Amino acid sequence: MSEYYDGDDWDNMEWDEIKGEFVSKISEKEEVIITKDSNGVVLENGDTVILTRDLDVKGVAISMKRGDKLKKIRTGDDPELVECKIGKKGVYIKTCFVKKI
Repeated sequence: MSEYYDGDDWDNMEWDEIKGEFVSKISEKEEVIITKDSNGVVLENGDTVILTRDLDVKGVAISMKRGDKLKKIRTGDDPELVECKIGKKGVYIKTCFVKKI
């Protein structure tokens, strides 16, 4: 940043004693994690998706079939996984196996 700040947003600026210039108070931009389904459509919390292939669920005697609806999914820190409930158990499913309705 130059010695002279020509911007209008002085509320987010402060004097840095070490650098000897005005610097932004906002040091880091918030990282936005975008979760997309197998077709590239953005998924959000609460969306309903369907499975694009049959999946076996480890630890449960249930196999999920192609075309099954998963309601109220939750996205998290990993953009390649979504969380949903099957019965009372929470399961993580890779986004490459789901499609948003």
